[in-house]
Order: sequence, then C-alpha cells, then structure tokens
Amino acid sequence: MAHVQKSGTAPDAAATNPAQVAFVAPQPNIITQRVQPAAPVTAFAAKPVTVPPVVQASAVASIEKNISSYLEPGSKALVSAKKVVIGRGDTLMDLLVKKAAVPRQDAYQVVMALNKVYDPRELTPGHEITVFFHQDPAIADPKFSGVRIEKDIINAVTVNRQGNGSYTVNEVEKDVHRNLRGFKGTIKNSLYEDARDAGVPDAVILELIKMYSWNVDFQRGIHSGDKFEVMYEEYKTEDDKLVHGRGNIVYSKLSLSGDDMPFYRYTDKAGNVGYYDDNGRSAKKPLMKTPIDGARISSGFGMRTHPVLGYTKMHKGVDFAAPRGTPIYAAGDGVVEKIGPFSTYGNYIRIRHRNDLKTAYAHMKGFRAGLRDGARVKQGEVIGYVGTTGRSTGPHLHYEVLVNNKQVNPSSVKLPTGTVLKGKDMKSFKALVAQTREKFKDLSHTTTVAVANNQR
Repeated sequence: MAHVQKSGTAPDAAATNPAQVAFVAPQPNIITQRVQPAAPVTAFAAKPVTVPPVVQASAVASIEKNISSYLEPGSKALVSAKKVVIGRGDTLMDLLVKKAAVPRQDAYQVVMALNKVYDPRELTPGHEITVFFHQDPAIADPKFSGVRIEKDIINAVTVNRQGNGSYTVNEVEKDVHRNLRGFKGTIKNSLYEDARDAGVPDAVILELIKMYSWNVDFQRGIHSGDKFEVMYEEYKTEDDKLVHGRGNIVYSKLSLSGDDMPFYRYTDKAGNVGYYDDNGRSAKKPLMKTPIDGARISSGFGMRTHPVLGYTKMHKGVDFAAPRGTPIYAAGDGVVEKIGPFSTYGNYIRIRHRNDLKTAYAHMKGFRAGLRDGARVKQGEVIGYVGTTGRSTGPHLHYEVLVNNKQVNPSSVKLPTGTVLKGKDMKSFKALVAQTREKFKDLSHTTTVAVANNQR
C-alpha cells in the first residue's frame, strides 16, 4: 500500500437488449500467465462507493506505528477501530464528537488537517468512517489515534495523531491487481441474458456486441450451435473489490456456421488502439451493420403492407424494434446534415459519411444533448434514443442507408474494409496474436499481478 505524505500538519492543541446470442455451459477461468499493467492506475475513473471496504490490517499497523513513537519504552498499544456512519445533516465534526466520542479539540484538529487534501462536505449520508483508538496499560482510558475515510474504491485518506499532539494527513492508494478472465461456450439463444447469468459483466457483453457490429448481422448471422470465446481484463483492489469502469476485451472469437472470426486488441506504433483479425485487418468498417443494441428487425427493406396506411408501399429502410429509450449509435464517422422533426419520420437525424454515402435515423424519442446541424460524430457514438414519433405504431428505429441520395438496401451496400496493419506493426501484431492464443489455452490456474504504485 502506497502512502503519500502531504506537506504540513494540523496545529496542536495549543495553537489552531442487446443482440440475441447466448452461452451454453460456459467455462469461466482466470488466465495463468503473468501480465503487465495496461495503464497507470491513477487513470482509473473508479466509481465512488457509499460504504467503503472493511478496515485492512495494514491500516491498523499504520496507526500502531504512528503512536509507538510516543509510548513509554516497552509499552504495547492495542489499537481498536470503531465505525461510524454519516447521517442526514451530520458534519464530520458532529460525527466524531457525538457518535465516536472523540474529544472536541481532537476532532477540530482532524478536520483542520483533513482540509489540506479532502473536503469533508463531500461526505454523504451512509458513508462510513473508521475511527481508531489505542489502549496502553499505563493509560486508564482509550486514547484517540486517528481517522480513515475511503474516498472511493481505490483511494483513502488518513489523519494520524503524533506524539506532540499535532496531526498529519496521508493519502493512501490500494494496490490494484490485473487478471485475465476467459469464457467460452456454444451459442444458443441470448448472448446478453445467458452470458450475464454465467458471470460475464454487462460492460464486457456490450463491448463485444459493438466490436462485432461492423461485421455481423446479429439478427440473421447468428445460429444455434455457433461458438463463442472471450478473454478480458479484470482489475481488483488488494481487498478483492472490483474496480469498475476499466478492463478491456483482449481477445474474442465468434465461430459462425463454421467460419472463425477472431479479433485481438492491439496498440499500434502511433498509440492507436483497435481490434484486428488474424491478418491484421481492422474490425472497424465504414458502417456498422447494426446501429442499435438488443433490437430485432421488425420490418426489412422492400415492398410491404404499411402498418398505418394499410396499403402496399415500398419500405426504404430497416426497422429495429426496441424498448423506448434504447440508445441509437452513429453507424459511421460523419457530420450531422439534418436533425429535428421531419415530415412523417418524426424526430430524425441524417449523417453524411462521405459525399455519396449517408445514413438516416427516424421516429426517435429524442437526441443526444448538444447534437446539432454540422456536428461531427464518431462511429458507435450515441446520437439519440428509440421512440415512436411521427407516423409510427410503436417504439422502433427506422434506419436508412442512402447512396447518392437514394435509399438502398443496407445489406447490399459494398464498402471497403478498414485499416490493415503493415510493416513493423504487422510483425508486432503477429507476435501478440501468438501470445494471446497461448494465454487463452491455459485457463486452469490463477496468477494475479500487482500493479506497482510507482507505475501509476
């Protein structure tokens, strides 16, 4: 555990739906190879927790070390910890004095010391604080020793009493460990539901779907009996708490009707991160095949009986039925050419990807905040949400692809492949592919690697 000493001490007392694919009998394991940290832990955007983890033995040891300097030679202090919970309307001062029985002068000094690195006003109802006391045989009553506040799942701040009665403040980072976890199985019904039941995190499932959405039509390209593999990073603190918001897929493979489609995460020499197949071709294509998660095709491109008008009419797009509010993604990089209510389309967005290629999205509930005519969007970026505005019988996305301003069948559009690795990048990538395959084969043991504090 790393301790960062902050300058200064407090004054003493005398001063101051996704896509539909699924696992059958998945086999989760943790990879055995030692792996290097992918990024400094300080870059993590760890979600704050309401109730922090239990007090670690190292925290108690730190308190004991601090108070040992002013005990009589040969004395042994017993450090005890008391947990108190912030209530509605509580201040830190009130909490320490009234709930933890800390002397008011000591409580005041703790607050003053803490202000150097942490604003006590950030404490919210339900947040738990650990208060330390020590008992020495030469002293009748337990003496207040310090306080520990968990700022988030990785970071904490402690205030410790020194021998001269002043208080020092320390920021503490927990060690973080990186594991590789692997799952494999046979596709049967629903990727989202069954993969989640098997233990695959929601974020991994959604990332997997997005990764393949440029290459796979999840409505028509997935069949019972197809195979599935995925290996991803998982970060945990020293007290086994999962660090949310980080951990990437490093390898995946869909075997569809006997055709393997593997992708590997690779960072090129310029620092760009992407997913590539065995031959170094990017998974990313000019247009995604499915610009929405977890939807079903309710109406394809071509002649149909119009559900509102009641007569046969050309349907110049593809309809994806999905719950109201489901995110809609930009099918490719481009510029918003039109946004707003438009004829019978209701809320409508049209994106220009190049002079001869555009996509359109209709019947939306609403648009992403800040989106406007002329705005640039990235492929896979949320642009709006499923609704039923305009001439519509229920929540769905009407999606069109336009070539030379004429609607065409999205499945018939022939587009070039994405980036292809070359030269030194290709050589490095081939080495990574071999290493990754070996890692995935060996899924029977566990090796956890600490992310050293000096690498953060």
